[in-house]
Amino acid sequence: MTVATAPMTGADWYDNLSDQDRDLYDMIEDRCPEFTKLDANQCQEFMDELSDHGITTAEQFEDAYYYQTDSWNPEAEFAQYIAEEVECLSFMNDAAPGSWLVIDWQASWDSALRYDFFTIEFDGETYFFNSNF
Repeated sequence: MTVATAPMTGADWYDNLSDQDRDLYDMIEDRCPEFTKLDANQCQEFMDELSDHGITTAEQFEDAYYYQTDSWNPEAEFAQYIAEEVECLSFMNDAAPGSWLVIDWQASWDSALRYDFFTIEFDGETYFFNSNF
């Protein structure tokens, strides 16, 4: 005779986490509020993927996490974000070169950024992390 066990709830899963994993989950939820809609298995899956990249603490997540998007072309969008928001480059003002300038954001990702960042695709989002955390 088999005894059926009740499925683990999100609260049970959270309560069973180590202090380090609980702090990590809290940091993920703070930076990525959409995680509140995920079930315990999905949350654990994401944390396992982070662990595969060496991110096992809240501090490491905080240092490595950069950006997320549900864009159809996430790497190009991220390259543009890095150039405009992080590096504070403006391509739309009068100081920019003439209208002949063509920017290929995907090429920027492919030729430079992909070496310093890694991505995790999860639940329709692409998450970008600095590899040098």
